[in-house]
Amino acid sequence: MVLTALLLLFGLRVLAQLIQAWHPVTFLPPFEDWASGALPYWLLVLCQAFIIVMCSRVIWRMHQGRTIPSSTRGRVLLTLGTVYFGLMGVRLIIGLTVATDHFWFNAWLPTVFHFVLAGFVLVCGWFHHRASGAVQRGSPA
Repeated sequence: MVLTALLLLFGLRVLAQLIQAWHPVTFLPPFEDWASGALPYWLLVLCQAFIIVMCSRVIWRMHQGRTIPSSTRGRVLLTLGTVYFGLMGVRLIIGLTVATDHFWFNAWLPTVFHFVLAGFVLVCGWFHHRASGAVQRGSPA
């Protein structure tokens, strides 16, 4: 359920920016606030669609019980998720303190959704780490 909630948050972010690109509304932040400008928008949307498909696949496989827990995968995902989360934290801090005039750093809205994606990676890592430990403890000695 946590993974689904994180994916829904990310999907809402993608939808909100699409709305602002095609038919802007006043109750959402302007289009420019949704991206840092590091990628052209068409490429960003393609990457976001790919992320949504891959995350959906992860959730579906877990829901179907087709994901085999792996302690190695858990450690890798926890490490990558921690680094990703930490880098986005550094990005946010730099943007709020020393690089206030550089849009990539002070684009707080995209950074928040990077935290969401980092959270997805961390939860997947936690699943593998916890579940693989339970499998190992439950196996005969």
